[in-house]
Amino acid sequence: MAAVVGMDVVPARVEALRSKAKRLVARGWVAESAPGRFTLALGVAGPGGGS
Repeated sequence: MAAVVGMDVVPARVEALRSKAKRLVARGWVAESAPGRFTLALGVAGPGGGS
């Protein structure tokens, strides 16, 4: 995920991004289907799907 968003793939950056993704899971914005696999949660608009 870090490489896709243009971040350096170093342990500190990857861990920070994972931590942020876990917070989004807790808020219901993102779903984690398997450890380390994050997707938009149901009912959350994707790019261009907002109002």
